[in-house]
Amino acid sequence: MKRHVTLLARARSDADKIFDWIATRSLLGALSWHEAFLAAAATLSEDAQRHPIAPELRELAEEVRELHFRTRYGKRNRILFMIVGNEVRILCIRGPGQSPVTSTDLA
Repeated sequence: MKRHVTLLARARSDADKIFDWIATRSLLGALSWHEAFLAAAATLSEDAQRHPIAPELRELAEEVRELHFRTRYGKRNRILFMIVGNEVRILCIRGPGQSPVTSTDLA
């Protein structure tokens, strides 16, 4: 089943911050990260259900799942998302070295 993927405000802010941080070091690296993020997010329309539940959020009533992605030479990043009916809602994005997500981060 094909689902609509929605980037929520928190995730959009996370993406902007990560892009800006990388861009201060390498504009090409930031563009590569953005391309990898968009490609990973697009896969969620087809196969969101196959990704595992985020381990730090197992206690929540709703299932928050995670998708790991990276650029060709980059470190691992995570997209945290929920499946709500026919929609995949991207809640936030975590870069390497960021602390685990808490339920208050998603509020």
